[in-house]
Amino acid sequence: MKKFLACVLALCMLTGCLAGCAAEKTGPATAGTPDPSTPAPDASAPAVSLPDNYDLIMTFGAETGSVYAMGIQIGEYINSLNPNITCTVKVGSSGSNITLLCNNQTVIAHSGSDIIHEALMGTGDFTQPMTGFYGVASVMQSVLHVVVPADCPVSTFRELVEQKYPIKLSVGTQGSGIETLMRKLLAYYGVTYDDIASWGGKVEYLNIGDASTLFTDGQLNGVSVIAGMPYSSCAEIAASKNIKFLSLDEEAVESFSKEGYIAQTIPAGTYNGQTEDTLSIANLVTVCASGEADEEVVYQICKFLNSQDGIDILSNVNSGFAEYMTGPESGIAGIEVELHPGAARFYQEAGVLG
Repeated sequence: MKKFLACVLALCMLTGCLAGCAAEKTGPATAGTPDPSTPAPDASAPAVSLPDNYDLIMTFGAETGSVYAMGIQIGEYINSLNPNITCTVKVGSSGSNITLLCNNQTVIAHSGSDIIHEALMGTGDFTQPMTGFYGVASVMQSVLHVVVPADCPVSTFRELVEQKYPIKLSVGTQGSGIETLMRKLLAYYGVTYDDIASWGGKVEYLNIGDASTLFTDGQLNGVSVIAGMPYSSCAEIAASKNIKFLSLDEEAVESFSKEGYIAQTIPAGTYNGQTEDTLSIANLVTVCASGEADEEVVYQICKFLNSQDGIDILSNVNSGFAEYMTGPESGIAGIEVELHPGAARFYQEAGVLG
């Protein structure tokens, strides 16, 4: 009897020892306390094989912007899977981010679909085609809005040019995405900023806040911006003045659709007093990865950005995310650059990529 009890005791001690060893082996991978706003990993999914001691450098927009805030949320999600990964978010811009990715100076960064097209073609600010960066996910669209008073005698870009209307127009700060687009659009219709000045109009390089104030005061009769719909500054203008938006024609939309933009309509009623649909274009805010980015890291980022939990979190940052993002279908939409292998694997598993 004593021998039997001794055997049972030994067996229990051995089982406890083995359990302790197993806990010691798996513990570090789930250590730390995840942010409660960050989606927990799917318990039914295969074990995540993220690298240890990895530097996840992400370069997004201005610190006060929603794209930068998205980078913070990505970092928190990755750290919920592996707290040993160092996540750093830096300030950047659409154009410079492409160069950083191609030179492997950052791992993850954002750009616009129009800038990505220029980088691939070697046009715009790129003197040669860029290689070494890859697509991850489209997360938001920015729609062209050109606000004019409701009683403005022109309603389209073509009418503006044909009538040589002396518009006093803000085109955004010099060198910004909207200013670059406005320069391209006017060139498509065969005019320059100097031509507008020769008609008696003028072009101002203003941020949206200053432009909105001058428009409301009557010192400007045109404000340009690219943003999600509805855009708060446009809504504020519409609350104080009767407005409409200059519309593009279908030929212009088709032409710009070949340059990284997508056709978009600002539906009637989007803004107070807006009675007609406006034909416009939009670019897509796109998350990209460097060629040396770890495949599993990119896979997990793609999974977060296309999950309902991820979309809900980002919608608290900016409603424009939720208005565009619906899951893998929107995530893969409009990406012209080759997908990173980690992203391609995610979209294949999601059934939206052959």
